[in-house]
Amino acid sequence: RNQRSLECSFSGRRQKFVSGMAETKSEGKGKVLCSLEKYLAEKSFVEDLAKSLSETARGQGGSIISDQILEDTLSALIKLLPENLRKDLPAPDREFIQGALSQMKQKRPREGCWQVDDVAELVQVVLISLAAAVDKFRDIGGYVVDATKL
Repeated sequence: RNQRSLECSFSGRRQKFVSGMAETKSEGKGKVLCSLEKYLAEKSFVEDLAKSLSETARGQGGSIISDQILEDTLSALIKLLPENLRKDLPAPDREFIQGALSQMKQKRPREGCWQVDDVAELVQVVLISLAAAVDKFRDIGGYVVDATKL
């Protein structure tokens, strides 16, 4: 497994974000999902995530973040994606994020909150779900517009 990590200071706590999905195999995967998996395995994902989280949390301390901060972090991260992914992936809305993370409810310390240590995993789940949805939509003949124009 190819993994990279980055430690950054977030509200006085050292956080370690890890990127590194299993090596990408394009069998059965669409173009957007393959491109996303490559990005998630790069150091730039870790740096972009740390920057997005720091900006959206704006100095909040502690080890727990709200759903709103997670949503804002995803929106900020979408804007930092490589150009090809920015064009393919629109910012997910609250309903999409909640649906994608429904399988992760056991990670919630309480309703409406998430552990900061789980942010990278949660963001990856949402982005992978989004990329898979875009690929599936294209597979069934849907036309996906340039997401930067939305």
